Amino acid sequence: MITGKVLENVREQLIKMMGDLQDGVSRTAVRMETSDRPADLLDQAATEHDRALDLAIRARESHQIREIRETILRIDRGQFGVCLDCGKGISPERLLWAPISRFCTPCKEKMELRQNHLSGYRRCNSTVVEDHVA
Repeated sequence: MITGKVLENVREQLIKMMGDLQDGVSRTAVRMETSDRPADLLDQAATEHDRALDLAIRARESHQIREIRETILRIDRGQFGVCLDCGKGISPERLLWAPISRFCTPCKEKMELRQNHLSGYRRCNSTVVEDHVA
């Protein structure tokens, strides 16, 4: 488990990351509010595409801000570095590499295997359905 000065440094880095992300969200919001609507249909389509991309980026940044806030709360409560699934400690290497990690490596791998298995099952089922329809 990470403690002391290293933990303080991780917390400070998270606060800086959150500030940078919040600045990015603000810049995206300003850019979206100030964008003019072009008269040409092709330009309108390009503008709408850019707007959709900006919204996706903004959503991702907002999600990251929430994750960072939750991590800072876990640090402040003394719960940082504890896997939310099994309750065991998350390796310091993993926490230093990805401080917003909420799960230890074995639990995260199990979750990803389950997700991959389920998405493969859905793909397999949709292929079967498509084969019967064709």
